[in-house]
Amino acid sequence: MNREFVERALLRCVILGIAVLIIWLVFFLVADDVIYRVHGGFFKEITIQQFQVIHYCGMLLTKLFITLFFLLPYVAMRWADRRSKSRD
Repeated sequence: MNREFVERALLRCVILGIAVLIIWLVFFLVADDVIYRVHGGFFKEITIQQFQVIHYCGMLLTKLFITLFFLLPYVAMRWADRRSKSRD
């Protein structure tokens, strides 16, 4: 596995993660009540406010994981590659 392959894979993971977040946000904004009714059947005592907090926290954690595990390693690899090329 070479460096460019890993960089491309990390960048694709960032793009896919952001796409998942955008889709999640659109569904949450457009069909909040439908999603609540579906999941409310599984969790009988959850309020709409608790449901919204759970989703917002899930989006926050997803953004955090995308940043920590995909974006920062990608940026670090690109930065290290530029520094090594400038020294040559």
